[in-house]
Amino acid sequence: MATFLVLIPPGAVSGDEKARIIRDRFSWIALFLPVLWLLWHRAWLAAALAFAVQSLGSAVADHPLFGLAGLGICLATNLLVALEGPSMVVAGLTRRGWTVDAVITADDSATAEEIYYMQTPAGEAGARESVLLPASETSPRRHAPMLGLVGFKEGR
Repeated sequence: MATFLVLIPPGAVSGDEKARIIRDRFSWIALFLPVLWLLWHRAWLAAALAFAVQSLGSAVADHPLFGLAGLGICLATNLLVALEGPSMVVAGLTRRGWTVDAVITADDSATAEEIYYMQTPAGEAGARESVLLPASETSPRRHAPMLGLVGFKEGR
């Protein structure tokens, strides 16, 4: 089972249709296509940085003496985005004023969305406590990212 974070925009109530549901785990798509994955999630600055680092790695890989170092730079960038990608997306949204409304454990995103919207009538925050964990009662992992590189604090 995967853990899904439900974030709502500033001024929205629980059950808002503009809520974003983000799966918090290793992303295989981000491992193989990191820049496209970051662009899909609207992490523009992170995508530009990942592209620049991968371009540097490609340039270094063409050098006959440092070819493996360039490959290592590209692989390390891909792995970092795959591990930290969901945390970067959540941190970016919280910086823009989005708040974590719920944490859902489900098999897939469709099930998580169904749990969130079926158990939460619009505007009623306490209706989902039997199915979902409120964001304040989540594990310590919610408050610290996987590798500790991208962090965010609740209420900021």
